[in-house]
This record gives sequence, C-alpha cells and structure tokens, in this order.
Amino acid sequence: MSKRRSSGRVTLQDIANYVGVGTMTVSRVMRNPDQVSEKLRVKVEQAAVTLGYQPNTDASELVGGKAKVTLQDVAQHAGVGPMTVSRALRDPTQVSEESLKKILAAVDELGYVSQQHASALATFQNSVAVLYPFFNDKPSIAFLDALQDTLSKRQFQLIQACHEYNQHSESKVVEKLLQHRPAALILFGAQLSSQTQALIQNSGVLTINICSAEPFAADLTFNFAMSEAGEKLTCHLLEKGYKNIAFIGAHTDNRLQKQQINGWSKALLSHYHHADMKITVPEAPDFKLGRYAIGELLQTYPDIDAVICSHDEIAYGVLYECQRRMLKVPYDLAVACLEGSENCEHSYPALTAMQINYQKLGVQIGNAISTMIASPADENAVQNLSYKLEIRSST
Repeated sequence: MSKRRSSGRVTLQDIANYVGVGTMTVSRVMRNPDQVSEKLRVKVEQAAVTLGYQPNTDASELVGGKAKVTLQDVAQHAGVGPMTVSRALRDPTQVSEESLKKILAAVDELGYVSQQHASALATFQNSVAVLYPFFNDKPSIAFLDALQDTLSKRQFQLIQACHEYNQHSESKVVEKLLQHRPAALILFGAQLSSQTQALIQNSGVLTINICSAEPFAADLTFNFAMSEAGEKLTCHLLEKGYKNIAFIGAHTDNRLQKQQINGWSKALLSHYHHADMKITVPEAPDFKLGRYAIGELLQTYPDIDAVICSHDEIAYGVLYECQRRMLKVPYDLAVACLEGSENCEHSYPALTAMQINYQKLGVQIGNAISTMIASPADENAVQNLSYKLEIRSST
C-alpha cells in the first residue's frame, strides 16, 4: 500500500493508490457498494477512514446539474448507514423490515431520486446506456443489434444516444444518460473530454470504453489498432507492386480517424514514397464523396494506381466512378478500404478491406456486462483488438 499524501484534500485517486486498485473501482464502491465484493468494500472503506476522506459533494452534483438529495441525506434522516440505504434500495431483502420502513419513509419525505420510490430505482438499474457515433454508422448498427439481443435475454433495457464526435455536446449527452442511473455505461468511439471523464468517474457506474480518442480508466477497455490497420493495408498494396497509393477519408477531424491516416502515411514513408495524395473531409462517408474524391485525385495525380478509403461507402463510390470512366479494377486502379463491412464481399469486384466483427463484439460485451455486474473485478481490464485483412479481387 502506498502512503498518504502529506498535504491537500484526500481524493479517490489517493484511496485507489492506497488500496492498489483503479479509481473507477473506488468510485463504484463509494456509490454502489453492493456491486463489489465484500472484501474489496471493506478494504476501500478502511482506507477512506484511515486517510480521512471527505466526499466531494460538488463533484457528485455534476450529474444532476443542481444539488440533489443524496444517499447520505437519506441515511442520516433514517438513522442508518449509507451502505444500508444502498442495499435497501437495490435489494430490500438484505436489510431488516424495520430499517427498510425507515429508509423508504426517508426516501418519500426527502424526495430522493426525483421523488421516485425504490422500486423505480431498481427498474433503472436494469438498463444499460450506450453512447455511439451516429445513427447511420454501420459499425455502430452492427454492434448495437448484437448488444441489444444479448442484453435483452438477461432482462436489460438498452438506452442509446449519439455523441457525433463532438466533445462540447458529448458531456451533456453523458449527463442525461447517467440521470437514468444505468447498471453500466458503454462508450463507443467517444471523444472523452475532461468534463465527460469527470462525470463518469463521479457517477461510479460500471464503464466499458470501446475505441475512444482519449485514454480512460474504465472497468473494461477495448482498444482498436486503427493505425496498425492503415499501415497493414497500405503495406499489402505496396507488396502487390502498387506505388502511388492515395487516401480518401471521412470524419478526419477526430483523433480516431486520424490514426488511419497516420498508418497509411507511415507505411508509404517507410518504403520511400511520399504521402501527399489524399482528400479528407470532416463529414460522414458516402458514395458521393468517393466519386468526387477519386475524380479530383485522378486529375491532380494521374499516376495513382491504388486508393485506400476510410469507409466502405466511400470505396463503393470509387468503384462506381471507375466503371463510369471505364477504368478496370484492379488493373488500372486498385481499391481497398478500412472499416469494411460484410457487404464488401458482395460488391463488384469484391472489395479488399480491413474488418472487425462488430456483431461478435456486441455479444462479447453484452456477456461481459452481465458477468461484471454479478461479480465485479477489482482491477481494470484492457483488450487490444486487431483488424483482419480480407483480401479480395479489388486489389
């Protein structure tokens, strides 16, 4: 165990360092003690007492945007401990009948949880909140379908919201999701501003972080090797003999998509080719972008012999434009994409792509949430996912 800091206010990080666990774990113990093992709860509580921890009420009120009745208020009013209140609201069978009557009376009198009763809180706890990029984002759709199917079998409801790669509006969306008091929060490709991170940390909710732009100490993290995917696909084309490889990308104003460009550029420079032939836009990918961009590239760089697209929608537009110009793929121009879907094998010619099985990921995370709620881990887990190169006739 590490020593207490010599001065300054004791924080959750201090307790985490003292116990030897993650900050999110400590936060969850403070807010949802029944979601962790008895051994871990005791260790954290003892550390808090030893260090003289005082809850930061200002931070706890971030989620609601204004002062709210807390578990501590209910506990003081009922004459019991906060842990007893938490257990009573989640599972009334864990406390005595006398204590339960006092707690429910305090909940009603103080208007705890927007004047809703403990049964309503239990309903909220059967929900899982998920924050994803766009309504029409193909990876998100595949992931959400599998996730919802998996969670519905375990009686969990899915609450969905989009962040649209916008840090400024993201924290407000997260705030609204947390107001539902979900059993878990899933972040898919989030930008994770400092304000958003503070909201999540102070909520103590079980958090799964998937391919976010910023590192974040979530309970379970999935990192996508996006730069590696760009580099691997580019190297594939270079090994096939293509030399002048262009790049067309969408959503390139966010840090995640920039990783694709970095991988493409790294592969070209390592083979002594320049990385100037590119067209990128901050907007969403579509067929029109593919048709327009490949026309501009061919006019500016008539020697290009291959093009990599950030999304399959863009690549389809490139294929259509090649057919219109009577360019043979891959003989006149090779076409490949990152973030490919299962539709890539049905295009003509079939499209070479880097792919991740988002349906499988949705099932995996749905199962993981159920397991982690039942038996929370003491340590944060990280998994690194690599894209699979599917070589088809377009290259």
